[in-house]
Amino acid sequence: MPVTQNLRFTATVQKDAEFDHPPGAGLMRGLASALAAEGWSTDEMDNWRDCGWSVGCRRGSSELEIVVSQIQDGQWILQVSPRRRPGLIGSLFGSRPSATATANLGRPQSRWDGFPDEKHSTSEPTAA
Repeated sequence: MPVTQNLRFTATVQKDAEFDHPPGAGLMRGLASALAAEGWSTDEMDNWRDCGWSVGCRRGSSELEIVVSQIQDGQWILQVSPRRRPGLIGSLFGSRPSATATANLGRPQSRWDGFPDEKHSTSEPTAA
């Protein structure tokens, strides 16, 4: 069963005025703001393992953790996962993750050089 969705991307991110380490605080701040604009309630962002930033968010019964981290100069990874995942014993007793795979990204749509819609898109990016 899939647990996390991961996106690797290239971006030039300006140094943050408040936090110089780890990089990406401004990127996470912008992402949290965009999530809030889409109806998610977000927690304060937190230093994630001293190599990135995380923020918890919730909407309805779904609770997610969003992490962004620089993996090398100009290369970043974004990870979306349920905030809580039951272990073996919890699973045996019926506990479920705090979000399902569909809550993570919903129905992703990707398209080169055009607006991704139902007819002209794929669920994953394709080679150009």
